[in-house]
Amino acid sequence: MKIVITIFFTLFSLSCLIAQTGQYDVRFFQEPSFTCDSNVVYFDIQLKASSAGTTFRLSEQNYRFGYDTLALTNPRIDQELDISGVVNDGIGISIYDTHSLEGSLAHIISYNVELLGGEGYPLTDAWVSVGRIAFDIIDPTACINLTWYTHADYPITYIGEIDNGSRYDVAEGNYSNFSGCFPDICEACPPSLSISSVISDNTYQADISITSDGTVPAGGSVNYKAGDVIMLDNGFTVEAQADFSAEIDGCN
Repeated sequence: MKIVITIFFTLFSLSCLIAQTGQYDVRFFQEPSFTCDSNVVYFDIQLKASSAGTTFRLSEQNYRFGYDTLALTNPRIDQELDISGVVNDGIGISIYDTHSLEGSLAHIISYNVELLGGEGYPLTDAWVSVGRIAFDIIDPTACINLTWYTHADYPITYIGEIDNGSRYDVAEGNYSNFSGCFPDICEACPPSLSISSVISDNTYQADISITSDGTVPAGGSVNYKAGDVIMLDNGFTVEAQADFSAEIDGCN
């Protein structure tokens, strides 16, 4: 009788170690708005727990997706966003390594995030932005598709969670691909713009106003043009060796 009880609890313990205790959804979010004469487009990789019942703490991640090489070129990480660097959520501190595109090949992007230590980012059923990918636009009249590759397509694709120091693969939920045509998703000239975070090299134009509390990084080149007002709020910074200009001028 004692032997039977021992085997039962051993099997129960093993089942806990291999259990998947979370489920996630992933999507592309086209951000920020860009003008039709821009030669760069940006997409955020966004992640959430599939439901409030599947919240968990993020460890390592690998996202894989394909893009149209006839419309887009030169993919690169423009910004690391919510799941980056040192994250203190009030319960624990997590440290993530620099994001990378190691393992990317031809038209398939591999976006990698590694947890170096800590409790892991607390993922809920609210969307968070992992990082921002930039592409140079080859054909501004083109229609594009960004298509996810799941774990079934590429077993390297995975999201991990950490629980009491142990790591598990998280169950896959919904992957939302992106389809759109540049003439439909670009703005010929938006009425207003609000620009934050690290500001990428570009000329930003608005018909009426631009408000900004972002940072022009060292070596950057940024130009603001607005028809009526340009408001540089508290926190707006131009770092050393950066070029910045602001003009009251209507859209071209």
